[in-house]
Amino acid sequence: MKSFFASFQYSGYRILWLTSVNLIFAVQMAMPSRALLTDDMTNSAFLAGVVSMGFAPALLLFSVLGGVIGDKFENRRVMQIVQIGFFATSISTWILIELNLISWQFLFLMSMLQGALFSFQLPARYSFIPKIVPENLVSNGIALLSSGMALVTVFSGSAVGYLYGKYGPSNVFLVISLIQLSALFLAIYLPKTEKNDSVSENYIDEMKKSFKYLLGNKMVLAILFSSLIVSMIAMPVRLQLPIIARRLYMISPGEIGILLTLAGIGAVFGTLMISTLKKGNLRFLLFLMSAFGLGFCILTLSFFPYYSVGLIVVIFFGAFEQIRMALSNVLTMEYTDKKYRARMMGFFMLNFAFIPFGALPIGYGVDKLGAENTLLIDSIILISILMLLLTLSKSFRKIK
Repeated sequence: MKSFFASFQYSGYRILWLTSVNLIFAVQMAMPSRALLTDDMTNSAFLAGVVSMGFAPALLLFSVLGGVIGDKFENRRVMQIVQIGFFATSISTWILIELNLISWQFLFLMSMLQGALFSFQLPARYSFIPKIVPENLVSNGIALLSSGMALVTVFSGSAVGYLYGKYGPSNVFLVISLIQLSALFLAIYLPKTEKNDSVSENYIDEMKKSFKYLLGNKMVLAILFSSLIVSMIAMPVRLQLPIIARRLYMISPGEIGILLTLAGIGAVFGTLMISTLKKGNLRFLLFLMSAFGLGFCILTLSFFPYYSVGLIVVIFFGAFEQIRMALSNVLTMEYTDKKYRARMMGFFMLNFAFIPFGALPIGYGVDKLGAENTLLIDSIILISILMLLLTLSKSFRKIK
């Protein structure tokens, strides 16, 4: 247990952990809240998917640039500026709901803006860790941060279900705004770090260097490609879970909150499994198991459309999701040179861009084919592509 909490002995890391967890808590509340509000206004799973995918175009446009910025400038300044932007999106949404001027188009715009902000925030956050903990604790620091994010998922799901069902969307976004404000306050106390003077002012040239480095690093490329596949096919199910659950089980927002909470509990257990893992074959086995496990979870949801079954499946879904995400981060950092870490994490941001892109066809499928058939098709596609990747990619099989 002591080794699991090793990174917490460093004060800078503790502050980073607290502000990051607050931010993710707010984001985890905002995403399903926007989807539920859109569904309430339009009664369309497709439009809910459109709003959910809103941050994808911005991520695609700015993720690589965000990595360059994360490598060049002081991490804490990047995070502080981005946090101001997050607060502005949530408080403006609350104001428009109060004024009865809210629309799904505005929610889509806010989703896009948050995508742009995330493009700069996540690379700065993860490249911060090696600067405030020893190199041998970087993987532990990433795992602890992942566990914190998983932990808030437990509370964010139940919070959205309870607040949305009892007090309505306006109060949900007011709470989100207050959480964002607390994250901004904590970010003020982040420690100073050195800037990377080797990164030039020519951002186009630096982005070209980033692409060249990625293409030359076969291990990072294999990790990124496998993650993108899962993000585009499996993760949209998690993003659209409130809408899918409504269609499958005909349940209330409170019951949806229970599903989201159980997924968060599973994610916490998933993080505990990898927190002290060392480099080796067991780590690759867990990485592989998590990807295939997501496919089989989706397959089970399609075959057994019962709320009681869903309550169990989402626990495993959350665990597999967190294992895959955390190990992807750890492996990317370990196989990347120090001066390129933020930039490679910028490429990793593409995972989040592909999630909402996948949410759009999921939403369309739920409307046109039904939730069960959509989940069945999704699971078959995921498992088939993973089998091909495992068979054809030598670099993928060499991951340790």
